Amino acid sequence: MLEKLREILKQNNIDYLLVNTTDEFLVEYNELCNCARYFVTGFSGSTGDVLLSKDKMWQFADGRYHEQADAQVNHSVTDVVKLQLGQTFSAELVSRIQPESVIGIVSKKVSLSFYKNLKSKLDKKHCKIKLLDFEPVAKIVKLEPSDNGEKVNQIDLSVAGMSADDKFKKIARKVKDSTYIDTNLENIAYLTNCRQYKTPFSSVFKAKLILDKNGAKIFSNEKFNTEIGKYYKIEPLKNFDKEAKKAKSVLFNPSTINLYDYTLIKSHATEASCDYIKEMKAIKNDAEIRHFKENFKRTDNVVNKAARLVQTENNLSEKAFSDAVFEEYKKQGAKQLSFSTILAAGTNSSIIHYSNPSEKVKIKDGDFVLLDCGGHFEGGYSTDITRTFVKGVPSEMQKKVYTTVLKMFLNVYHYKVTNKTTGFTLDAVARKIHKQSGLDDFSFNHGLGHGVGINVHENPPTISCSVSGKRVLKENMVFTIEPGLYKPGFGGVRLENTVYLAKIDGELKIQSFSHVPFQENAIEYSILNKQEIQWLKEWQAGK
Repeated sequence: MLEKLREILKQNNIDYLLVNTTDEFLVEYNELCNCARYFVTGFSGSTGDVLLSKDKMWQFADGRYHEQADAQVNHSVTDVVKLQLGQTFSAELVSRIQPESVIGIVSKKVSLSFYKNLKSKLDKKHCKIKLLDFEPVAKIVKLEPSDNGEKVNQIDLSVAGMSADDKFKKIARKVKDSTYIDTNLENIAYLTNCRQYKTPFSSVFKAKLILDKNGAKIFSNEKFNTEIGKYYKIEPLKNFDKEAKKAKSVLFNPSTINLYDYTLIKSHATEASCDYIKEMKAIKNDAEIRHFKENFKRTDNVVNKAARLVQTENNLSEKAFSDAVFEEYKKQGAKQLSFSTILAAGTNSSIIHYSNPSEKVKIKDGDFVLLDCGGHFEGGYSTDITRTFVKGVPSEMQKKVYTTVLKMFLNVYHYKVTNKTTGFTLDAVARKIHKQSGLDDFSFNHGLGHGVGINVHENPPTISCSVSGKRVLKENMVFTIEPGLYKPGFGGVRLENTVYLAKIDGELKIQSFSHVPFQENAIEYSILNKQEIQWLKEWQAGK
């Protein structure tokens, strides 16, 4: 593989090649069978691109994937670059590129925003970017998404809360006399109220959108079981390029449009003032909130059963436990899982996104068991929850770590939210408790939470110490609170609930969709103050 890729570099006069995780739709979760990066390094994480030169290769991994990347790559040919909180991928990428070099980039697999950011950094090193209209890895192996034949269907209005036509009218009023192009799959699924379960862990369908005040064209090769609405027309995906080129006065979103698609509209395009559809779908309506509540009742049933299984079954493997969780989601009516279940036992629980549960790893007395799971039900919205269990009797150190993470959660959950509170604010509350805990050898190397919607990771909001976390939280935003502490060789604890911001008696309050209790014998009450103990008692009582 590497010899052939390096020959392609030589043929195209390229010094470095960026190998991407995503596809032309810039999806977050690209299937491994369609993921160029996976075939190059063997790393199976959801994010983390690769930089290849004539004699070196770097696999980039954020804090969720440090241990996993180390375990999966061949270190004789690959260096793992472990991005820390505060470090940016583009800066670390550029730092490894020699001045006056040529970097090959597949134009369909990077966003315009990323390209501009990268170019500005490379210009300072007198480097050039060579845009490729082909995927080099695809010349060596077959890259192709799976297809189970599922058609696109429209969800019920009682779930969506607003018809596709009414959503169109709201966007059309913002667009006015311009043409609006959107290639984000979650946005298109939300606007059309359509879902498809053809791709594992995804309820969207592959399509691109061109919209003006007269109507919306959906360009897709998928088969539809439904009419979308009177303002919508469906055309083959191949027609998109031609329609985009001839559109006048185009508005677009630089963070979601790929560079190739941008070149089609560049001469007659203006950046939109905001991502209109994304901003609208971030604020859930009452019907969507009701649907989330129903979905989480079913999700709670799965996790409560899993909690009993941990304590009652002996010689249970990670894989058997993960399979049991999947079967229970199906019994509860899930169309599919919303992401690959994270099921990690013992020291594997320190691997934040451990997603390959093993038949060989058995759950033993005294083990941490971290379960992070979710499902897509009939509305195609994601659920997401994490519980960490201790099989049998926890040790004192396990209780200290568990209770510290619980303390982080409780204080964030009960934070007095105002109309100025941001995700950054909430993240800081949790980090302060970690800092004061004395658990300095345990890392909290991920954000406190993320938005949840059609995709299990939705933005806005972002609950983290990043720049995107500094946006104000608004009523009916749905997001997770998921503090965690991890130590390689010991294990890790994460406790996650998906919540929403409700207005109660004129005040904003965080409310949980889930009500799964915390493990009583893993709690060291001496670590909690009186207020925290009261909060915990209310939670355990289902209040």
